[in-house]
This record gives sequence, structure tokens and C-alpha cells, in this order.
Amino acid sequence: MSTTTAVPETLPPVAQRSDASYLDFVEGFRAFLLGPGADFEKRLNRAASAEAERRGQPLANIEEIKPFFESLPLTALRDRLVRTQQEMKWHKVAQSFGMKREELLAELSAYDSRGPGKLELDPSFERAPYANVHFHLQPGGYHKDELGGFHYHYGTKVFFRGENDRDGVQSKLVSISPLPADGKVTRILDMACSVGQSTTAWKQRCPDAEVIGIDHSESMLRVAHRRAVMHGVDVTFSQRFAEDTRYPDGHFDMVFAFILFHELPVRIIGEVVREAARVLRPGGVFTIYDFATSKTMSPYQLYHRYFDARHNGEPYSQDFCDYDLTGALEAAGFDVRTTPPGGGSGGAGTTQGWFATRRSAS
Repeated sequence: MSTTTAVPETLPPVAQRSDASYLDFVEGFRAFLLGPGADFEKRLNRAASAEAERRGQPLANIEEIKPFFESLPLTALRDRLVRTQQEMKWHKVAQSFGMKREELLAELSAYDSRGPGKLELDPSFERAPYANVHFHLQPGGYHKDELGGFHYHYGTKVFFRGENDRDGVQSKLVSISPLPADGKVTRILDMACSVGQSTTAWKQRCPDAEVIGIDHSESMLRVAHRRAVMHGVDVTFSQRFAEDTRYPDGHFDMVFAFILFHELPVRIIGEVVREAARVLRPGGVFTIYDFATSKTMSPYQLYHRYFDARHNGEPYSQDFCDYDLTGALEAAGFDVRTTPPGGGSGGAGTTQGWFATRRSAS
């Protein structure tokens, strides 16, 4: 829980001070359960090591890890508390913003046509069935509630345990992302931009570039546009699919995707990779930050991913962690460099990076 960083001014306050206090407690509760060095992780990994020593071989996969962990009373306590902190967060966020619904909707309407930048919504947009998921247990998911973008923004404040109150996570990842070797950056695409924190970070890093953030969720895009306008950042937000962006071939120098792929079915992951290859010019860079692959995870992390997929609104995450993303990128025409897992964004779900450079057609 952060005590030195304030909530950014673009995030509306909740309706009552007591609501803010409640959510501050949940933020600390989450840090206790899933923050770096959390006691549950230490204890369960020690138990797994002791069991591996007893068996004479490591617990190598979830089929072995799951029954062992579920035999421990400590796991049942952990699982209930992890689910409870999510439920507490979303209940209070939705309830508190619901008390300000008309005020917040009026504010979004007032910002929709303001600049700098622009908002492009598609009245005929038809959402894909795979997106009808309440990811992270967020009420209404990303798009079924008009206030979904505000819910997500405050929810991720709690999720990141105060580390992203001023967009610190996205700003850091954008700052360390490699640019094309030739230095040319005139257009940047931020896939699944949510409330636009990485989109604006890219514009601030590359002020002369045209920066576009796309997402399927109207409520996310409206909050993203309002936030960018309030920061005075000239970017475009457009309602489009990552697997079918409708931009021309070779249009972008950079494509960026932060925690997108673990929320996609495997067949859609392949489509997104091929779409990124299509819209990038030769020498352009596709940067991905997402959950680490299963082969890099400890027994506790493997169990947490299993639990998250089944009890925390992450139905596609396990398949992604088992997926060969590097191989898919190489098959689509990229040269790939990866980073080791570390600096995770959600407790047991540490992240890693893929930096993929588009090869020339020859």
C-alpha cells in the first residue's frame, strides 16, 4: 500500500471518504496476500520443496502441484482470502461510483468531443463473444457498464497496490521498450489500451509521433480520452479489435501490447500476432508485456495461475502461459528477444517482455 503517492487527478474520487478508506484497506490486504515476499507464497513454496525432497523429484506440473497444495489447510485459507479481496474491491468501487453515476456520465459526455486528440467510436461495432467475460471479476466486465472505464481505473489502482497511482507501471515499461534500430518512429499503435495510460506515455516519449490507442470497450475508450484531454496529450482513441485493426499494411513503426494476450483465446492470439506483423513496417517493433510462461514459474506461481484462471475471471490465462508466444512471433516474421520474468504486476503472476522486430519481406 502506497503512502506517498496520491491518486491521479484524472481518476475521480469515490463518493465518500469512508469508501476511500475501505478501498485503502483492500489495497493493503492485497499487498499482504499477493505482494512481493508475501508469506503465503513463501510458506507454500517451502511446502512444495519439502514434498519434492520427500518424493525425490520436483513437483513438475499443475497435475502434481494442485492436489498437493489443495491437501494443505493453508491453501484453502489463501484461496478464500484472495477471492474475497477481489470481491470487496469491486463491490465498493461499483457501489461508490454508482452513487455518482449521472454526474460521471455527464462528465464523459462533456469530454467526448473535446481536444486535444480525438475519440472514434463505432455505433455499429459488434463485440466478439470471447470478450463477454467479467475479467478479474469486474462487475459488467470491461464493456457492459457505462462506468466500466472508471471502475477499471480505480480497480487497477488497488490491483497494483499503489504502484500505478500516477501511471508508473506503464510509464516505466514504455520508457524501457526498444525503438526501431533506424530510429524512425512516426506512428505508434497501442493495442487494447484500456484507459490509455500507456498510450499517453508513448506520446510523451515520442512527441512527434502519431499515437493511436485501440480497444473494443466504449466505456474504456471514453475514460481514456477524458484522461488524455485532462493531461493535454494529443492522441487518438479508436474502437477496434486487436486482431482486425483495419489499418493499412506497414502503417506503424511501433505496436505495443500490455497484459493483452492472457485475456485472449489461443486462436485469437495467433490472429493478433499476424495482424501486428501486417500493420508493422519492416524493422518496426512489436513490444509485448504479459504473464510469464509456465516453464519459468515456481510451484506456487503455477498454482496461482491455475486458481486465477478458474476463480478470478481469467479463463484464457492458463492456456496463454502454456502457449509458445515466441514461436508464434517468429512464424509470423519477427526476430524475437525476451526478458526474464520479474517486477510482476500481480503477485504470483510475474510479467515478462517480448521485443519482436519485423523482418523484411526478403
